[in-house]
Amino acid sequence: MKKIIGIPVSLHGGEFLCASFKENEEEALCIYKGTPEDFANGDLMVRIHSGCVTSEVFGMENCDCKWQLDRAIEIITLSTAGIIIYLPGHEGKGNGLFNKIRSFELQNLGLRSADAYEMIGLSSDARKFDFAIKILKDFGVKCIKLITNSPTKIAACVHGGLVVSERIPVVINNPNKTIRQLLENKRQHFNHFIY
Repeated sequence: MKKIIGIPVSLHGGEFLCASFKENEEEALCIYKGTPEDFANGDLMVRIHSGCVTSEVFGMENCDCKWQLDRAIEIITLSTAGIIIYLPGHEGKGNGLFNKIRSFELQNLGLRSADAYEMIGLSSDARKFDFAIKILKDFGVKCIKLITNSPTKIAACVHGGLVVSERIPVVINNPNKTIRQLLENKRQHFNHFIY
């Protein structure tokens, strides 16, 4: 695994360090704060975040990714230590940007995103979290407080050998009807917690 680590950055009023990891075709960006001792000895605040250019760059309001990322940054800014692992290869639930846009056509006709991916012959969720877990272990992390609504991410971390001492919910108080429906769809299809 190749890595560039320890580049200072300012983000949402907080001071962080930035790192980048690459292995074969997988890449990740990490924003973090804290010391190696914090990583090894504490229940570290962690967000494993799937890239979403449509909401995070272009501000499309058909998913909750931007709100989740902003909330995770806020939580870690207020913490002594924490890591956000940003996985750009997870775009479109791991199906890629092109297929994500293909799925939008079907979503606009009323299908849930999971059903739209399956309708075009893809997995409703093709993401894998092994690379993120490998990165956390490279930082010396053993025990985490995972910022997530996804039971799949919790299970992946536990299966990967990390202790998940707590789930920190990503509460989205958003009046947008589309976002509220999306959260309900995630609860129904993926058993997401929505509070």
